[in-house]
Amino acid sequence: MVAAVAVLRRRWGRRVAAAAAVGLLLARCAVVERFASWPPAGWRLVACDVGQGDALVLSAGPGSAVLVDAGPDPALLARCLDELGVRRLPMIVLSHLHADHVDGLPGVLGRLPVGEVLVGPLREPAGQWRSVRRWVDRAGVPLRTIGAGAGGRAGAVCWTVLAPRIVLHGTDSDPNNDSLVLSARVGAASILLTGDMEATAQRLSFGDPQARAGLRADVLKVPHHGSANQDSAFLAATGARFALISVGAGNDYGHPAASTLRTLRRAGMSVARTDRDGALAVVAPGTPPGTGQPGQRCPEPGANPSARLAAERDPVSVVRRRSGNGS
Repeated sequence: MVAAVAVLRRRWGRRVAAAAAVGLLLARCAVVERFASWPPAGWRLVACDVGQGDALVLSAGPGSAVLVDAGPDPALLARCLDELGVRRLPMIVLSHLHADHVDGLPGVLGRLPVGEVLVGPLREPAGQWRSVRRWVDRAGVPLRTIGAGAGGRAGAVCWTVLAPRIVLHGTDSDPNNDSLVLSARVGAASILLTGDMEATAQRLSFGDPQARAGLRADVLKVPHHGSANQDSAFLAATGARFALISVGAGNDYGHPAASTLRTLRRAGMSVARTDRDGALAVVAPGTPPGTGQPGQRCPEPGANPSARLAAERDPVSVVRRRSGNGS
């Protein structure tokens, strides 16, 4: 599969724009720079630029969104949601309790209407768990524990929890390895949200072919900010065309690792990253008839041929907020 990177700059004029458009048609997928107002029309997911952390926003309908993780900074999260026009959150999912995924919660709890907050089964780190409970209780929002097999619909968002199937203890990082892993579909875009799970959990939870079948998606949110601790077979099993890395510029962890970037490219993925590209938007067609519209059953994770055919006709793309160096 050939990936196109279209760079639309006014000073290059129509010739460059036309060439870029041809490239998009040939490639069926693209990572493009912003060439209109933000957010782009038809956005289905936005990876907010919150520094070294995760905050993923899935469009549930006009003014409504599902938030997966809250990043480390309440002000940055609030700004991202404001720019997207989000006025209510029927659901917030916290993949795990590390500060770079939960400390932004005060930017939304008590500020926007929130239906419920969903967490995984592990209550570590204990200090962060106490903070989350305090923030949620103060806002009067229900808190619910979920695990593998949970799922449902929040407006236009269909979601299923794939992991953890068992709670792991004694790993290099139990909070990371016990991250909630979600398969989501918004419109014609299928998205795999992986928290900070590391190679240990990737192998244990998705080692058999049946489990890996559910991983397939158009878009992969790369685990743990692109750290080196990845199972290459897990990444390849997603079959993703795009890899999004939520990561802070100049971080002290060496994220994203060069080895992980090579693995993603070898698997045929176009890579976009928030440290260089700013916020990232997944743009896709609306939901095809008969595939998860209100009142109908959501598609199974990893399998929705009619939506994939629609995506080929009208391609899924990733729009980056600002110009980057590419990767």
